[in-house]
Amino acid sequence: MGLSLSTRGIWRDIACSSEDAHARRFVLRSLSKSFAALLFVAVSTIGANAACNTVNPLTVPLPDPASGRRYEIYVSLPDGYAANPSKSYPLLILADGGRAFPKLSCDVRALAKSGAIGEEPVVVGLSYAIGEDLEDSRRRDYTPVADGPTSRVYGGAAAYQTYLRNVVLPHVGRHYRTDPARRVFWGHSYGGLLGAHILLTEPGLFQTYLIGSPSLWFANHAIYGFDEAYAKRNKQLDATVILYVGGLEISRYDPSRKGNTRDMVAGVQAFVSRLSAHGYSGLQLRSSVIAGTDHRSSVRPGFAWALTQALALHAIAGR
Repeated sequence: MGLSLSTRGIWRDIACSSEDAHARRFVLRSLSKSFAALLFVAVSTIGANAACNTVNPLTVPLPDPASGRRYEIYVSLPDGYAANPSKSYPLLILADGGRAFPKLSCDVRALAKSGAIGEEPVVVGLSYAIGEDLEDSRRRDYTPVADGPTSRVYGGAAAYQTYLRNVVLPHVGRHYRTDPARRVFWGHSYGGLLGAHILLTEPGLFQTYLIGSPSLWFANHAIYGFDEAYAKRNKQLDATVILYVGGLEISRYDPSRKGNTRDMVAGVQAFVSRLSAHGYSGLQLRSSVIAGTDHRSSVRPGFAWALTQALALHAIAGR
């Protein structure tokens, strides 16, 4: 199977460093009091190195035969997985696994131990293409169309989606006990744009989409074209879609956007309005602005909020 324990250098900041207390508080404001009580216990443990030490990831080489590119997946199995050989688990796929997997897999473990998300999923992080600059890899793989005359390569989302459908998900299904009816996708920024593209072109690939600070502005809001095309053909969208964005991601006020003037908050609100206006049957939709956070600092509190909201909508627990 080609499995090995690994902590490759591509994983950044593998220690689960403590997050600012304000980020934890802002997550709680979005939740009901009863649900927030559970999440407070979980989020207060996120960042503890002890939680990270319980996650022993597997690194699995998983190349794309269509493109010839070399990828890996990073796998974290739930606590008690080996002791329950007849049990199937939800599957959580993380885009930007080269950056996000170490901390978010740690956070999933902490949330599960606290009882905030109930059943712990199998967590699979998606690597960038091996041997490529990570920004080049994600720009190509996570964007749906080309973006004008430029030396940078964009527009490979459809091909990457094919890789997920034909290579990643079948491999995970063969080698790990996951429930195909409980697949969850998470992506942030370009990764969130990829999630939106999958949702609007092949929604059945996952049942739940956790979409954080998505780059909906890309290529003059090209994602709107996919939204309109899907709406013309369909009256139903069987998916749980949960979006979040940092409250500081407006105009020039987000320092992590390096002067970018795009209003990400308005972008998410507009996308939610578009999805709602179509009146799809089968669609469960929630969104939140994570106050006091920017494009980077919203990742972990936004992820925790989205994952717990997915449970509240019975998307992961399958109730």
